[in-house]
Amino acid sequence: MKILKNIILGVIALVVLMAVIALVALPRQSKVERSVVIAAPADVIFDQVNDLKKNEAWSPWKDPTMKLTYGPVTEGKGAQSSWTSKDMGSGSMTIEESVPSSAITIGLDFGAMGQAKALWNFVPEGEGVKVTEVMASDAGMNPAKRWMSLLSDKMVGPYFEKGLAALKQISEARAAEIKAEQAATMQAAATPVEESAPAAPAASAAPAAPAKSEAPAAAAGTAAPAKTK
Repeated sequence: MKILKNIILGVIALVVLMAVIALVALPRQSKVERSVVIAAPADVIFDQVNDLKKNEAWSPWKDPTMKLTYGPVTEGKGAQSSWTSKDMGSGSMTIEESVPSSAITIGLDFGAMGQAKALWNFVPEGEGVKVTEVMASDAGMNPAKRWMSLLSDKMVGPYFEKGLAALKQISEARAAEIKAEQAATMQAAATPVEESAPAAPAASAAPAAPAKSEAPAAAAGTAAPAKTK
């Protein structure tokens, strides 16, 4: 019995020690960050992130059991969506700031799991755009969350990489489509419209020939003169 009591006290002491270490030594703030350079105009890439419905095409978080619900606004500041999933749990996201072709701030609410911020930045680089995705969270005074935050980069980072790769593919494909559409429009505008040749004037009808006059018939009742013998 004394041994069991010592084990229980030892476990309690270890838990207290870990809690103290977490509160004193571990950081309260945590951040996961990944970037990719995309060969597409900033506005094309920005639109894929700023429109929550378009997120479905490249989001790495979607799974077969997930059900998405959208608010009355789905694009730009104030846009909102929520989800329920057997694998990913439930939560919601709201676009809090949206600076066209430059930056997006999204508030993430994971319910009992806590809250976080998703930050997107779009910066020109060479002939493309460097897109950076960041998730920042605050563990507060919760020792367990502070310990968990040490694993956040390894847990969340691969999802970011997968999502950015899909965003790159979709954005570059869309940019190519737009370029082709613009080229076709310019070509159509530069091609002169062929004028149709004027129709030949209708041939004038030849004047009708005058009707031939018939030889006058012999006067009725006029007998030929009789020959004299």
